[in-house]
Amino acid sequence: MVRISARLLVLLAAPLLLLTAACGDSGSSGDESIEATESEPFPGVTVSGELGAAPELEIAEPPFSIEETTTEVLIEGDGDTVQAGDQAVLQYLGVNGRTGEEFDSTWSGGGEPVTFALEEGGLIQGFLDGLVGQTYGSRVAVAIPPAAGYGEAGNPQIGVEGDDTLVFVVDLVEAEPPPLSMAEGEEQSLPAGLPELQTDAAGVPTGFESDADTETKADELVAAPAIVGAGPEVEEGQTVTVHYVGQLYPDKKVFAESWTGGQPAEFALQPGALPQGFLDGLIGQPVGSRVVLAIPSDLGYGKQGSGPIPADADLIFAFDILAAS
Repeated sequence: MVRISARLLVLLAAPLLLLTAACGDSGSSGDESIEATESEPFPGVTVSGELGAAPELEIAEPPFSIEETTTEVLIEGDGDTVQAGDQAVLQYLGVNGRTGEEFDSTWSGGGEPVTFALEEGGLIQGFLDGLVGQTYGSRVAVAIPPAAGYGEAGNPQIGVEGDDTLVFVVDLVEAEPPPLSMAEGEEQSLPAGLPELQTDAAGVPTGFESDADTETKADELVAAPAIVGAGPEVEEGQTVTVHYVGQLYPDKKVFAESWTGGQPAEFALQPGALPQGFLDGLIGQPVGSRVVLAIPSDLGYGKQGSGPIPADADLIFAFDILAAS
């Protein structure tokens, strides 16, 4: 799964199919108590503040540097151990060791936790190394040398030079559960007039076929669950993880699908990020559902079309909603 984040820790991620995705959402786990501390995790570096609240990190005499990635526990949590590959929900503050100045913070950027996939190539290596093996519910300080940070090139966008040490304070909130591999729940029949959803022997949607009873046009939006999941309802502003197949209504060309490549897509359910028909059809559906959307052209890509979608084309999709955060 590819998660695209606006945060500057992420080095690279690519959108799938329709649009960019957003960063994760809030959660809570581990040690629920509020605990205030003041400590010196590294020489000349002091950190104070309550777990969950914005910390204060002060470097007494910049520049501060370190030779290898080092993690110090400031507040010990009692959650699960952080594992490579986790979808980790966290808060963090990043300070440049050369200047002593903040260069990034979830607390400054709106105060909500973000979700990062703890995977090689998705985050700077020192951030990954500094968190794996720690405990959810903890607050930790991580000092990262240049070679495990942004390397010789630095990151001019945030004022990081090639020989800068980075210092982070990270609150490890929880690990999100892994997404489903496909929809699961109670099956139900689609409304009359829709084309029939086809699946292969493994139950994977492959497209739609019409018959004599199929409506020839999608005159209004139809959002019909073929499988009703048992998860929470999807909310506006969340990032959803989905598998999908998209076809020109009612049974013409399949122009996009995610199943063949095996990689689900992520995108944000935000106005302007998706055509309105997608938002109206997916918001409110339970996670785990397989939802068929028949989308009239005015709620899809309209008169301009998009890529393989011609102008004024009605569309039909099957979305398996695997996760939402």
